[in-house]
Amino acid sequence: MSSTIIGFILAWVFAGYIIQHSVKDLKVFNDIPGFLLIVGCTIAMAYMANTAEEAKRIFKAMGEGFTRRVDRKQDIVTEIVTVAKVTNGDPRLLEQQLGTIQQAFFKEGVSLILDRFKPEQIESIMSDRIESHKLYLAKKTNGLKALAKYPPAFGIIACVVSLIAVMQRLGGELKAGDLGPSMAVGLVGTLIGLLTANFIIMPLGENADHRDKAELKEREIILQGVMMLATKETPLFVQEKLNSYLKEDKRVDVLGVGGGGKAA
Repeated sequence: MSSTIIGFILAWVFAGYIIQHSVKDLKVFNDIPGFLLIVGCTIAMAYMANTAEEAKRIFKAMGEGFTRRVDRKQDIVTEIVTVAKVTNGDPRLLEQQLGTIQQAFFKEGVSLILDRFKPEQIESIMSDRIESHKLYLAKKTNGLKALAKYPPAFGIIACVVSLIAVMQRLGGELKAGDLGPSMAVGLVGTLIGLLTANFIIMPLGENADHRDKAELKEREIILQGVMMLATKETPLFVQEKLNSYLKEDKRVDVLGVGGGGKAA
């Protein structure tokens, strides 16, 4: 179970406990129109503020937030060092290894080496691609974070609509004793909006931000690895250099020299 799901469950358990012990009649939360207004209009705003493709990416990022975040840095370092060990600077062996490479960005870098680009050209191309991907991730994550401002606003709208309905009935079929309960129903919309923003969208936005930073760090490691392959550094140097990006207990020892960390 991912930490996001654990946090999600804990947040709603605590909120539910407080609500249950604070509200006399829980039927007051049966505000289906208010809920539909908040959720439906928030989804509509996602499409209005973004292109259809960007909106889909935002909702996909929300779903990914509930999955376990995997640290791939150790696997990436292991793969790069393995390629360095097998090829040892030989372009012909590097070409043979191209089909076995799992990381897409690493494969792009090796392809640039095989296309005989100069090291400085490879660094420039891959750095630009990292920057482009950074902007791509930022647009998705910032779009998700921006979405958090809409549910509270639509919650207030739902509340105002309910209060208008109460005022219309006031002096008619609405009795004085029903005024308080009717106004309570109106405030439920505001609560739903606040809970949606603070218990769902905002935490998932932060989660997406952390995932983006981890992905960009992985690409930085790959860039370093590709540059060392392009300049034909020794496999031992490649291993020790890339191990600098890992925690001490996560460092790899593909070459079996000891001292690098965990044997692969």
